[in-house]
Amino acid sequence: MAVFSKTQLIKAVADELGFNQTNVKEILDAAHAKIAERADAGDTVSIAGFGRFQTKDYKARVGRHPGNGAPVDIPASRRLTFKATKPTT
Repeated sequence: MAVFSKTQLIKAVADELGFNQTNVKEILDAAHAKIAERADAGDTVSIAGFGRFQTKDYKARVGRHPGNGAPVDIPASRRLTFKATKPTT
């Protein structure tokens, strides 16, 4: 399975729509920043036919070091999560 990079995505969208690659990159970066901003504020960002972004809080817990099995404290964290939705036709 091949990897389709951000650069390749920008080029493909620019070629398909006849836009400048710089403009497509700016739009993609702005969309990413706005999604992260709204999700960080506690909102769920839903894009029909694509997916849903939201932040999820994880409690602090004790894990295990994979090499020696020693207990390791894992601090509480907040992460941006994504769940794909069914494509629209």
